[in-house]
Amino acid sequence: MSSDAIHLPGSATIDEYHAQIEQHWSHNRISRRAALRGALIGAGALALTNFPNLKKAFAAGGGVSGPTGAILVGRHLSFAADHHHRPTNSMRVTAQALFPNGVQASGVRAFVRFGHSAQFGHRVEADIVNLTGVVPNAPQGTLAGNQFYVKALLTNLEPGQTYHYRFELSDGTTTGDGTFTTAPSRRGLGVSGEGRVPEPFTFTSFGDHGTNKAPTDPAFAYATNAPYSWAPASFDDNYYNPADPVLAYDPTPAETMTALVAAQKPVFHLVNGDVCYADPSGTGLPVDDTLAVGGHGKAPAGTNAYNPYVWDVYLAQIEASASNIPWLIATGNHDMEALYGDHGYGGHAARMDMPQNGPSGCPSVYSFVYANVGVISVDANDLSYEIPTNLGYSAGAQYTWVADTLDAWRSDSKIDFIVMFMHHCAYSTSGAHASDLGVRSLVGTLADQYQVDLVLSGHNHQVERTNPIRNNVSALSTPDGTTFDSTLGTTYLTVGSAGRPRYLWQNAGGAGVDTTGTTDRYRNHNTGAGATTSYAGVKTFTGVGTTGTEGVDWSQTRYLDYALARIDVVPARHGKQTTMTVTIVADGDRVANRGGVPIDQIVLTRSAGASGPQDRGHHHDDRTDD
Repeated sequence: MSSDAIHLPGSATIDEYHAQIEQHWSHNRISRRAALRGALIGAGALALTNFPNLKKAFAAGGGVSGPTGAILVGRHLSFAADHHHRPTNSMRVTAQALFPNGVQASGVRAFVRFGHSAQFGHRVEADIVNLTGVVPNAPQGTLAGNQFYVKALLTNLEPGQTYHYRFELSDGTTTGDGTFTTAPSRRGLGVSGEGRVPEPFTFTSFGDHGTNKAPTDPAFAYATNAPYSWAPASFDDNYYNPADPVLAYDPTPAETMTALVAAQKPVFHLVNGDVCYADPSGTGLPVDDTLAVGGHGKAPAGTNAYNPYVWDVYLAQIEASASNIPWLIATGNHDMEALYGDHGYGGHAARMDMPQNGPSGCPSVYSFVYANVGVISVDANDLSYEIPTNLGYSAGAQYTWVADTLDAWRSDSKIDFIVMFMHHCAYSTSGAHASDLGVRSLVGTLADQYQVDLVLSGHNHQVERTNPIRNNVSALSTPDGTTFDSTLGTTYLTVGSAGRPRYLWQNAGGAGVDTTGTTDRYRNHNTGAGATTSYAGVKTFTGVGTTGTEGVDWSQTRYLDYALARIDVVPARHGKQTTMTVTIVADGDRVANRGGVPIDQIVLTRSAGASGPQDRGHHHDDRTDD
């Protein structure tokens, strides 16, 4: 590490880390602003090394550049759920603006046009957010991150309608036509004989995604005005062993899984944390890239590797899906980016919009309702004993808010199913991160109390579905093909299988580990040695710096490869049976049949409208009735 390194106590919070980074620049021989300015001066018209390829993709999608030469790429959508904005009447839209010399053109303003057709008819002004950050130590010296995001909230939309939209800059730059569809009206749900019931719908989920392309830092990122292309396995998913027979048939799983999302035709997609791995180290520490070349997150003690330009690669990777389908993210340990403030989530807030109705100070905690399903994003970093950088930062506010939200939803006759999604696992037999009892203390407790139907997580790079659980034990056995009443217990599904190299399984009694999938248990593969639902002596994280073991009887399905969760919901009238079918869709069958293979499925049932104000005495909030 260089002589101007940042030294921090091991017990510092991530916000203290960020403050130390800012203090470093205020006392350093050059300021953070000067470092950015020095890197940007004289960048030249070809400073963005990837710009020509991105411009080709922009043009292929119908984009046209104006006199400044700017392009707008990486479009993505998100629901709103605040200040009377809901999935039925609004949509958040975001794109990345790239200027040829890395500097925003003087006087340029941004807009979004939208309407029921490609003639649009409505226009709103968008914000241009400039996100900056400086990595003190990188292969070519100080690495300056300078990125621009165009963001708008589209309001006064109609439920269940498809809209066309496009981004524009005041110099004449425009994107091609994009579309999105608002959530259906919820009128009549849970009420006998009133209104129409929404059509069946699908949503999807996975975690631990990343990219299969190594980033190239633009020339303007360095004072030398020279680009830098990172070696594979520095800031991408390509650190696995390509000879591994379980992985070798798909060399670009992150890209394959992105396409697999679109193939399911979901109305929204949930990302269970660890989004792009700009921080491959994953502990939210100050940044230092001196050891990162080909090192898969390697960094000097007390620091993390970090590269903001991984986000450029990632947003371009997901655009084909995320520009038409809202992608909602939960934050994982690799999403604590100390380069930015706000618990390390300042970069996420600038790059990706999220619903903003959670507790104050918890930007990645939020909820939304789609038809008869309520969805909550939980920030497991606030709860994790295993990686405690952000442990307890909400001072209990998250627990209180989640409990209040669940209580209100279980008193609402129009909400049947409740889904929580997060990163760390409350229940897992993985040999890597295992079960985190800090996470279980909130999620498991409230899931039991409020009959949460499904909890989705990532963190472990594999798939594991539990039996329905109550009080830490199986409520009933639910092998592949089972239909059951979900009021009996909560199903936990780890699906951290979106692109990163896989982990391993714990075996009974902790005697050895399974790195090849021989103890997997899924459709047509449930006879392998140790492929059971019960294990003894399974590791848990019982506190900060401490681990323990427990016996489990709930591990129903295990799959050591790439897959996503597809959830198909069929709403129903009051008193009729509504269903939520959970299917694990694999990338392939490990050797062939690429393109998505169902390997496990269960059907959760409820009586529609069974909850309601009569149950808990809460007043009905008619703002959700559009």
